[in-house]
Amino acid sequence: MENENQTKAPKVRATPLTRTIGGRIKNFFTYNPLDKRPRVWELDLLRGLLILAVTVDHFFMFLDQWKLLPFQTEIGQQIMDFAYLYRNSSFRSAMQPFALFTFCFLAGLNCRFTRSNFRRVLKFWIFCALFMGGFALLKLIFPDMLEVYLIFNIITVLTISFTIWWLLDLIKCPTWIRSVIGTVLIVIGMVCYYKHFAEPEDFYVQNEFLALMVYNEHGLEMSINNFEPLLPHLGWFLIGGVIGKFAYPENKTHCKQIYPPKLLRPLLLIGKHSLFFFLVGPVIVFVPAWIIVKIVGLFL
Repeated sequence: MENENQTKAPKVRATPLTRTIGGRIKNFFTYNPLDKRPRVWELDLLRGLLILAVTVDHFFMFLDQWKLLPFQTEIGQQIMDFAYLYRNSSFRSAMQPFALFTFCFLAGLNCRFTRSNFRRVLKFWIFCALFMGGFALLKLIFPDMLEVYLIFNIITVLTISFTIWWLLDLIKCPTWIRSVIGTVLIVIGMVCYYKHFAEPEDFYVQNEFLALMVYNEHGLEMSINNFEPLLPHLGWFLIGGVIGKFAYPENKTHCKQIYPPKLLRPLLLIGKHSLFFFLVGPVIVFVPAWIIVKIVGLFL
């Protein structure tokens, strides 16, 4: 007999209240709004943990690169020293790509739960344009802080990946073909990744277009602030999309509880709006940190 907590949730419809601006804002900060079906919260939990790790990574990276906090104490200097060691550590160099591979896999898996892939593709292209344009604007305002433009990073990769998945849906591409394509792209991308990681200066792709496809020194030179190539990320995305069809045929959680523990809600909310928190996470951390450092500096 199926666990009573796993009974199928009733169909729900949006009410006039939830269609208002205030209702939408409330829904944004509510993990499971009343007019929505229960979310597959184990996936949101994984995304939330990843975004939390990415935010910590960005905090120390920006702290070391741009010296954003005016530390005046010995403890502050120790934090700066740690930021430098962390940013240049082998641990960060090795773990960062695999965290992004996992993020792309989860993004592909999430295609299973998307009602309109076209709407998502459109949103990503608009978001990508705003993100790249915003970065270019920052370069104009702070030329000493940003020496080059951002050309290819994880936002670009996800935008292209969602677009390709939507196109594959349009032509009704069989699942087995998607699996083969995804596997081949992963193999090619991982081989290039290990070659670049082992001998970064020797692995150089001359063609500028192809240089953005795989890990190599030329691609890093073109998008030095943040470079993530299309491969193997696209492969992980496609495999995630394929697995999602089999892992979640009924679009519901595999956990015993349909609704998650309240203690996890903040982390799950981050996972639900992972793209938003990916961008604003460092700001959320830096603003209060800057205020605290300034206040402490008045007394020490």
